[in-house]
Formats: sequence, C-alpha cells, structure tokens
Amino acid sequence: MKKSDIYVGIGYTLFGIVCISIALITEFKLEGILWGLGGAGIGPGLVMILRFIHWSKPENQIEYEKRLKQEKIEMSDERKIMLRDKSGCITYRIMLGVFCFLIIVFSILSVLGYFMPFSKYVVFGLIIMLVFQYSCGIIVFNNLNKRL
Repeated sequence: MKKSDIYVGIGYTLFGIVCISIALITEFKLEGILWGLGGAGIGPGLVMILRFIHWSKPENQIEYEKRLKQEKIEMSDERKIMLRDKSGCITYRIMLGVFCFLIIVFSILSVLGYFMPFSKYVVFGLIIMLVFQYSCGIIVFNNLNKRL
C-alpha cells in the first residue's frame, strides 16, 4: 500500500478527534454537526489505518498484489467503462425527475402554509436524494451488468 494512505487515515482520525473535542468543550447550536463530522472523520480514518496495517504485513503481500492486478483489469475493461457511463446517464435522468417532483412538493407545502419548518424538510429531502442517487447508481449498474 502507499504511504499516503496511512497519512490520510491519520489525518481523518485527527480531524475527527478535534471535532469531537470541540463538541465536548463548547456548547452551541451547531454542536451536532461537530459530532457528525467527528464520527465521519474517525470511522473512515481508523478503517484506512487498519487496512494499511493489514495489507502491509508480509503474509498478505501476495494477495494484495493479486487484488491490485484484478482492480487494474476491472478499471480498464471497456465493457465496465461503458456500463459505468450508461448507469451514470440513467441515474442522472432519474434524479432530474426526482428533483422536479420535490420542487413541486415543496412548492405545494409552502402554498398550503407548511413552509415554517422548511429547513427540516429540505435537509431531510436532500439526505433522501443523496441516498437514492447513490443506491440508484448501484442498482442500474448491476442491472446493466447482468443484462449486457
């Protein structure tokens, strides 16, 4: 593994620790965001560090080389490239429809007087859209992979 992987993992972990430390010391309205950033930094950071330690062991070097070789083949395969492009295009079109639908829904909510807790609706809606877009890309790619 590259040395930069462990440095990035350490950086993420330190960022998470700093965010959680600030959240513990201070008290203000945006404290929840610091807790979230802290968890989002510590989790992937520890995974990166542990993955680096695991693949750096001499007994795992052969398997790691095989994985790198297979990954390189998968990334340069023309069929997989075409499938990724097509799944991205289909996902983009689906998301355009979802965004239009949500614009209409939020417009109706504002006209009916449900506009007051608008920020909560928007945040919830954006989270749903993000998860939906990610899941849709995976589902479309897998479907195209089986079909073509």
